[in-house]
Amino acid sequence: MSKFKINYFFEKDFKVSRPIEVENISEAIQDAKDQEGQIEFTGEDNVFYRFDTKDIKLVTITEA
Repeated sequence: MSKFKINYFFEKDFKVSRPIEVENISEAIQDAKDQEGQIEFTGEDNVFYRFDTKDIKLVTITEA
């Protein structure tokens, strides 16, 4: 398994990163595409995040 971060960018230089473990970058991309509506997760900083995908301006994926 490889570790990736899906980075969600919002307005005013605000971003949230969601860590995931998948086999490869293709699975990470599919995971990002499959997210619709509300996204909820606890980040590496132990902070709970919940937001609507309609508020996202940009999504990037980086290897962690």
